[in-house]
Amino acid sequence: MFKKNYDHLPKDTYFGLYKEATRGNPNYFLTYGNGKSAARVQEHMRPNGAHRWHNYMKSPNEIKLEEAAILHYTYTKFSDLTSRRDRCGCKPTKEDVKRCFILEFDRLAFIIASTATEQEMRNWYREHVVWTDKDTNLKLLRKGVLTRIYAPMAIIRGLKESGIFIDAVTSAKAHPKANIGLENNESIHTNVTAAQSTTLKEGGNDNSQATARKILEMIDVQEEAVPPMSPPGFLELMESALS
Repeated sequence: MFKKNYDHLPKDTYFGLYKEATRGNPNYFLTYGNGKSAARVQEHMRPNGAHRWHNYMKSPNEIKLEEAAILHYTYTKFSDLTSRRDRCGCKPTKEDVKRCFILEFDRLAFIIASTATEQEMRNWYREHVVWTDKDTNLKLLRKGVLTRIYAPMAIIRGLKESGIFIDAVTSAKAHPKANIGLENNESIHTNVTAAQSTTLKEGGNDNSQATARKILEMIDVQEEAVPPMSPPGFLELMESALS
């Protein structure tokens, strides 16, 4: 069961059922709502943060597809609370936690995981993450706020039955992450060096040099990466109505 984003709902439905859809959480989604973008492979295209793309030579033409869906699995396991806590060195205070997390739900989850007992954490997780109210679920499903998508479950089940998951786990255990990361880094540095040499040493290719100069000039004026953002809430609705 997945929750639909703002762009895929009528505004009346989105804001009319906002309170029931958020269930007391800070935002419409637990974490960010600006999704991911796919780009057609072409020259000079590069990621602009985790959510958008940038092209050194021209502005990308962005489109939205109604039939496309980004399925975001966030806090799907209770252990996600403790794993995030163990990876962060911030103090569990409202001010210091801002150094580690951008989104309000992540901050609240970290504080709960750092200060509450295991039973309190489980109660909090059940109230804020797990959808247990069947009547509310059915209402939001009928209104289109929630939707059921079975394709991921079918794909995962097929992978399990084929033995691919078992092979992947076995392979991962046989190759420590530290070595894999080191190999990847060495490969990346080698590729970057090779690309730089190809661009800078082709003295007879005026087009390549001109392109390289233009790219370097445009780096100074490139757009900032788009950070994780939540879908609009009541505050944005009020500001829009007053403007």
